[in-house]
Amino acid sequence: MEYTHFVSVAGLVCNDKDEILLLKSPTRGWEYPGGMVEPGETLQDALIREVKEETGVDIKITGFIGVCKNIQKDIVNIDFFCKYTGGDLVTSDESLEVKWVRRDEALNLVTFPLTKKRLENMLSADDTVKCFNFRKEPFEVVAEEKYTVRR
Repeated sequence: MEYTHFVSVAGLVCNDKDEILLLKSPTRGWEYPGGMVEPGETLQDALIREVKEETGVDIKITGFIGVCKNIQKDIVNIDFFCKYTGGDLVTSDESLEVKWVRRDEALNLVTFPLTKKRLENMLSADDTVKCFNFRKEPFEVVAEEKYTVRR
């Protein structure tokens, strides 16, 4: 049996004012930065590259939030906490608009169902790691768990 999974990464990027970096995608509306991991690329390098390409921002990855899987297309999404370290906000082919928003504004801007669910996980992160599996169309969470971080 041949196995093929695709992996994407995304980041909850916060600045010193505890604002969140969002971009307006041409296809999904407002979302956090991220994208597909290229062959031979580390998860961390992929996230740093995607955030820079989509927003112009430099980041430092500071923690792990969770993971989810699209069971229809075998795409695994991995989410991280990130800290803004520099760079100016710029748009790209993947971002029509880029801006910093307050945490309480972020969920109101994000409307795409999967993106909203992942953002809810990001914003509610604590000492647990969240893992869920879903169908994308129509969006449906089919299994969801929280795991306590053990040392």
